[in-house]
Amino acid sequence: MRIPTLLAFLTVFAALASAQETNLTISAGGGPALVLRISQAAKVTVTGNHTVVQTTNLTLHLWPVANAKTAAEAQPHVADLIKGEFLNFKPSATNQLVIADLPAWHILGQGTEADDGDPGQAEVILFAVGEYVFAACVHGEFDDAARANKPMLAVLQTAKTP
Repeated sequence: MRIPTLLAFLTVFAALASAQETNLTISAGGGPALVLRISQAAKVTVTGNHTVVQTTNLTLHLWPVANAKTAAEAQPHVADLIKGEFLNFKPSATNQLVIADLPAWHILGQGTEADDGDPGQAEVILFAVGEYVFAACVHGEFDDAARANKPMLAVLQTAKTP
């Protein structure tokens, strides 16, 4: 008798949790190129090809990467990709991971924030979805970037083609 009650509770809980999320579609190449699951409460700002997803524990910057077919091809250009948000990026660690069933690169480094010139850290993930490559970045002073790592990965793990 307890197992059906538990299953009913879990079903209702899962429905409520998914109801608090929504799909975000990001364009590249003139059409929809990437879909991510984000909180319904997130504030999304799009300026040209730069998308910012802001929640209480995350400010995630996303850009499509022109002229790259793989995340590895985009890696040498990471500092240039994020220069609108973070300057003088000097990678200190690079790790491979998987996003949308394809190899992705997680790059950590130091530099300065573009808005105020304060020293900081950035974490960038280069990943491919379908025929497009994207750069995702979190940054900040002190340990702001590190604290945003898990929420960033949670969003990026939902990446799929439209």
